[in-house]
Amino acid sequence: MKTLLLEIGTEEIPARFLEPAKEGLYKLLKDGLAGLQIASNKMEVYATPRRIAVIIQDVVETQEERVSVKYGPPYNRAFDPQGKPTPAATGFAKSQGVSLEDLKKGTKDGVDFVVVEKNEGGRQTMDVLPDLLRDAIARIPFQKRMRWGRESFEFARPIQWVVALFGNDIIGFSVADVQSGNITYGHRFLSKGMIVINDPSDYIETLRANYIIVKEEERMAIILEGIRKIEEETGGTAIRDADLIKEICYITEYPYPLRGAFDEAFLEIPKEVLVNVMKSHQRYIPIEKKINPPAPPFEKGGQETQHANGGLMPYFIFFANTIPLEDKNVIKGNEKVLRARLADARFFFDEDRKNTLYDLYDRLSSIVWHVKLGTLKEKTDRIEKSALYLATILNYHQEERIKRAVRLIKSDLLTHMVGEFAELQGVMGRIYAEAQGEDRETARAIEEHYLPTGGSGALPETTLGAILGIADKCDSLVSFFSVGITPTGTLDPFALRRQTLGIIRIIIDKTLHIPLERLVEKAYESGSGIKKRITLEETKTSLNDFIIARFKFSMIEESHNQEFVESVLPFVPQDIYDAFLRLRALETQNALQDFQRLMVGFKRVYNITKSLAEDLDVDRTLFKEAEEEALFDLYESTKTALFLSVEEKRYADSLTLLVGFKETIDNFFEKVFVMDKDEAIKNNRLALLKKIKDMFLTYGDFSKIRIE
Repeated sequence: MKTLLLEIGTEEIPARFLEPAKEGLYKLLKDGLAGLQIASNKMEVYATPRRIAVIIQDVVETQEERVSVKYGPPYNRAFDPQGKPTPAATGFAKSQGVSLEDLKKGTKDGVDFVVVEKNEGGRQTMDVLPDLLRDAIARIPFQKRMRWGRESFEFARPIQWVVALFGNDIIGFSVADVQSGNITYGHRFLSKGMIVINDPSDYIETLRANYIIVKEEERMAIILEGIRKIEEETGGTAIRDADLIKEICYITEYPYPLRGAFDEAFLEIPKEVLVNVMKSHQRYIPIEKKINPPAPPFEKGGQETQHANGGLMPYFIFFANTIPLEDKNVIKGNEKVLRARLADARFFFDEDRKNTLYDLYDRLSSIVWHVKLGTLKEKTDRIEKSALYLATILNYHQEERIKRAVRLIKSDLLTHMVGEFAELQGVMGRIYAEAQGEDRETARAIEEHYLPTGGSGALPETTLGAILGIADKCDSLVSFFSVGITPTGTLDPFALRRQTLGIIRIIIDKTLHIPLERLVEKAYESGSGIKKRITLEETKTSLNDFIIARFKFSMIEESHNQEFVESVLPFVPQDIYDAFLRLRALETQNALQDFQRLMVGFKRVYNITKSLAEDLDVDRTLFKEAEEEALFDLYESTKTALFLSVEEKRYADSLTLLVGFKETIDNFFEKVFVMDKDEAIKNNRLALLKKIKDMFLTYGDFSKIRIE
């Protein structure tokens, strides 16, 4: 057994590309080796900005031999009754590259077929690796690919070198006009010239000696230790952002921690702006004052000033991708860059405060939201109508507050700050609104109506923020769907999937009972100015299907039972939270074993009556068996309580009542033959079972629940 090493050397690959590429390469090689019957042991995939590498331990040197069976046409079609081969047999033999004498008889699923048995494998691993590695490199998944030079080959960035070793031997192949070998390169500045890798076991240490830390966990440890030391030096606490730290790990091959500083005068800028400038634009890590133990309140006349940043310190942490000749020169350069950015931010902040958000509302008519859907002002006007409807059904009696808030929620898009730092939309609206004297709930709602910004992001805390968020997202969904713009495949340029999940999460988090179909109707009505729309019914149909699909996806992602989820989907367009309550009751019921047995009986009821559309009365005089009378009596005595429990959303009680039918339904099917030869008796029994089925379906579509 030998160790396999593959390194793909490239120009700098964006950090966000690397983790999916690692996962893809791992799967490609794991599946590829398994498919070739080549056993191996531990596989490790590494990535830096300039290389993706994989080391596979204990790779066998010879493929495992196996006999493969290729099935051809049925035997009676391949040979006539006299045993002579037909054209079907001749054609199959030719396609397999064998003679007619090599054809054999094989049985599959009780049917005789013509088969060919072939011995496969047994080749030297070294002989099959070139094609495997070349194919794997070409299929590594990237968000975006590029071509370069005269090459038609595509990759994230141009490939500069390839190292491919099986033990001490070079695996020879060419990809993107680059010939594989045993030559790699170290750090762009700290290491000079080519580096020979003679054995895969030398790879990591050889590169470390040339200032390349191949293992991500080692680079991460260096980064975290650097942060810790600078925290000690400053007496502060770094604002750790896991995504930012991961990005730093993937944009450096030899991370070197440094500390910069900026003028304390910039601390008058809101903390959110300072943090955004440092993190999003410069990949710096901000430092704030330690909060433990809590500092005493600042007193008038004290030496420290309480800045608007809430404790941010005038320091930042950054990582060079090299060891500088002089730390101070690198620090000075980064401080200069940050100073310019912060000066811009301070200018924008000062300029923005010369106007109020309310004054900017009318200017929203100058911004086209979408060419088919009008301006941002028209959108806010539509949001207002949906928000007022939501407020009515949710008993939020603050009509004037809603009207004012709606006029503010998009106004910060016209500010200089958001124009420069788009990530601060909503955040700056809140900050400016608070400074301009708007009440706290209105100010917070401006920021919160954008939430959640990701699949598991924070949700609105205020009722007003939730109302405006749902109204805004619903307007986007209805408007786009009404003009035929919907997500297709992986394409969702207007984030309609995310916005739908946002509506679902807000509704469940806030326990809101919202008649979704009526809300869609209101949003459609408010968009009467949108031209060339499809009809309301067409919009509702396509949007309902879309929302149901997102609800199903969301619940399954949260590990809810898929069959239970599917059983409550019919109620999603009526009331998302109601569907969730039904689902939760199903999963928390106590009599699970009885419920599963009940489902067996219900499936029989459902299958017998699913084609019946007409509701018929049940005639007691036609009962011939005690069991059918007992089932009808139970139905009559239970239906009122069941329908009331469903209406009042006491779903645990509903399930208890339904489980109570288990024994009676079992007895019915044990003693009663439904399809009696007497047509009247048969129809009477079907009418009874249809009433039972319809009663069960008032809770959920239990036909979706499979019972093993």
